[in-house]
Amino acid sequence: MHGLAQQEKSGHYTIATQPIVNAQLQHIADELLYRGDISAYSAAVLDDVQATARACAVAIYEIGLEKLCGQRQIFINASEQWLLNPDLDGLPTNQIVIEVLEDTQPSEPLIAALRQLKAKGYTLALDDFELTSANSALLNLADIVKFDISVGLPVELIQRLYSKGYTLLAERVETYADFERCKALGFRLFQGYFYQRPQVQATQTQRRSSSRANQMQLLAQLYSDKVRLPALSTLIARDPYLLNAVFKRANSAEKASQRPAYKLLDCIHIIGLKELRTLVSIVMLAGNSPASKVNLINGLTHAFACEALALQRGLDGEESFITGLFSHMPIILGVDLETMLQELPLNHAIRHALVGYQGPLGELLRDVEACERGVATPDVPAELMLQAAIEARALMDAHN
Repeated sequence: MHGLAQQEKSGHYTIATQPIVNAQLQHIADELLYRGDISAYSAAVLDDVQATARACAVAIYEIGLEKLCGQRQIFINASEQWLLNPDLDGLPTNQIVIEVLEDTQPSEPLIAALRQLKAKGYTLALDDFELTSANSALLNLADIVKFDISVGLPVELIQRLYSKGYTLLAERVETYADFERCKALGFRLFQGYFYQRPQVQATQTQRRSSSRANQMQLLAQLYSDKVRLPALSTLIARDPYLLNAVFKRANSAEKASQRPAYKLLDCIHIIGLKELRTLVSIVMLAGNSPASKVNLINGLTHAFACEALALQRGLDGEESFITGLFSHMPIILGVDLETMLQELPLNHAIRHALVGYQGPLGELLRDVEACERGVATPDVPAELMLQAAIEARALMDAHN
């Protein structure tokens, strides 16, 4: 459950996780909990959909599931609005357990959406279940039924569900005596302070995105009859948070091949259009603070200048574009270069260029920065930065 508190206005939201154990006290899953601030003990949820979007963004696209929970399953809270949004069903099915919130009212569209989620391989859980004539239809689709034992144990219902093969999860198990009692009733999963309190997870990622217009344009391109990958990569490059998320997700343990992906187009191929739609939708729903348009234009100016000079020198255009853009990313995101490099899978050539202007990409970056300062370099066209700035401004102004 998201819970209640009063820490939503800081903007420094994060997540907590609480272990879920089996009858042998083996830690086999976690529940993902939203926190409006790293110091908050519970969540201040003003919008269920936004809270879930932010929690998923932190867990999957910032920290990464392999680092957060390894191979364990992770339970996420899903309100009716979330369940009915087809853009949000591209999360990793092998690890995600979707918790249908207790106030969800069954309807024909909702039942149809849950059937589709089941067909795609998701495990479904009913949160804080209390049987009523209205919600009995949800039982036919559930794999796991959660009971909040702090409000009592409906023994007859528990025994009936146990006999029908449902996996029962006891929530708010405070003492070992509670654990033993629930185990005797047939519960197989347990969650509560008797094992561990929720653990807040810190993240250093600065959440600054481009305009919603850019994100809407990106979604439109993703749903186009003829998806154009170069256009997708251009739109993603305009959004620093999305760009970080795409690189991290493509190089996560679940997605990565034997060789890391260092190019944006390769990352898009690895993630696939289905999950990319979900990623963009989640970032939009999370409602991150807008990045400075001036800083984005400056970063893109560097990127276009590096790309143009790379083509003249026979270097890889996309690697050069990424080098130019990421040379300005610490300013765009408000983080130091070392933190950025720790979080992002950039290849050695780009890293060496960013850290010490080493190699052909480093020389390229040095020449672009010299040109920016008005210092003439023999093979650098005098109009390089002006032309790059025109391209950058045109890209940012389009559909904004």
